[in-house]
Amino acid sequence: MLTGGVGAWYYITIHYVPSRSPEGVLKPFLLNVLLLALFLALGFFYFHIALDNGFWHGDDFGYLAHNLHMTETKAALFDNAPPYKFQPLVYGVSYFLFNRFGFEPRGYFLFNLLLHGLNAFLVYLLVQTLLRDRTVAVISGLLFVFTVGNYGKSIMIMSGLEDLLITTLTLLTMIFYFRNELAGRGRMRSPWFLLSLVFFVGSMFTRGTSLSILGAFLAFNYFFRKDTGRRVVSTNFIVLLAIAAAALVLKTQLFHYSPRFYAENPGPVKYVLYAAKNLLSYLVRMIFPIHTSNLVAAAGPAVRLIYGLATEIRIAIALTIVSYSFFGFIFGNHTIRFFIAWTYIMLLPFVFFQFPEDWLNIRHLYLVSIGFVLVLSAGAVYCSRLIAHRGWRRFVPFVVPLLFVILGRFIAVRLDYQYAAKAASPALDSQREQIVQRYPWVTIDGDKLRFKKDMPSGS
Repeated sequence: MLTGGVGAWYYITIHYVPSRSPEGVLKPFLLNVLLLALFLALGFFYFHIALDNGFWHGDDFGYLAHNLHMTETKAALFDNAPPYKFQPLVYGVSYFLFNRFGFEPRGYFLFNLLLHGLNAFLVYLLVQTLLRDRTVAVISGLLFVFTVGNYGKSIMIMSGLEDLLITTLTLLTMIFYFRNELAGRGRMRSPWFLLSLVFFVGSMFTRGTSLSILGAFLAFNYFFRKDTGRRVVSTNFIVLLAIAAAALVLKTQLFHYSPRFYAENPGPVKYVLYAAKNLLSYLVRMIFPIHTSNLVAAAGPAVRLIYGLATEIRIAIALTIVSYSFFGFIFGNHTIRFFIAWTYIMLLPFVFFQFPEDWLNIRHLYLVSIGFVLVLSAGAVYCSRLIAHRGWRRFVPFVVPLLFVILGRFIAVRLDYQYAAKAASPALDSQREQIVQRYPWVTIDGDKLRFKKDMPSGS
């Protein structure tokens, strides 16, 4: 996946403007090489604290158990009965990592860090593709690598691979689709569209966000219709929609896939109210992530004081989000309007299908937060340009994204302490014992799992 992402970036850089001379192509190519290295390095140094953590969540042990099951039969790749989900591509990557790192968590976390750095670079490419403003694009990538709006839980948990991987595939799908529409005149036989098709199909073998991707395509077609000169419901969109529908039928009939709705039907009115409440709560959590938890209880008096006003703060933030969304749609440029729509569209699968089992899990904000960092960076850059003649005051708008970076770092460090304590907790002994009982070639050594003899060959 890392290789595919880098190869995609190389293709974009070389073929973005065919009429350029070799010297003209070389400059953006070298710039992107430096930016890719920067994002990878920042991702590593920002989250290297997680490398010393162990497996601390039940989902981590679920992945380990599933990897062991795959040594018995590769048919386990398509498991989707609870607690598993239909995401064979994720299970395949996880099994690949398992064959190399076994029960050593450092390798899994290192892979997460590198994939996160690549995702930050892809965020930069996505924004640059749509906005053609390198300053906003770079700042958007920086805010994303500092996990503004999602706060890094997906990176500091081994099973967060599924969040990182679907984000990589979604970004690659979007970048190539948008390039084809803007620079390739929407041709179906262009390399842009074919690559978009490849990554879109790949996304169907991860977490179920295909409908969200289609919704983002539809939003792009609408907001950029003057730039592309094409219909909102274009032939390319219909092709992708047909593929998504065929894939859903295939998953349902062949692999008995079914999305997870409510355990009990609350009725249409409550269904809509629950979804609306969850949608707004997720948006508020991107800005104000503090909630009742051990993280708050163990924090200092300043954090507890802020949490004491949490209800009032959440109400104010919710009103601000609704107001900004409304006026952003009216007065914002088409890129801002698209990313506002992106934020809402990418949240939809989690507000409908995950309540109350996985209620308000900040891991779901990893992909969603891309829209937030774009809005945040664009607001800071555009405000700064408006007051460029005011000397040092032109840097004042950047205080807002800087505060979010500081908040993100504070939460990431606190989460790391909490997760390290959980990994060493005796409460996880039962998780290890379940694996040992099921797979006799595995043993417990202190607080770690070890192989005590060769694994059986997969069937």
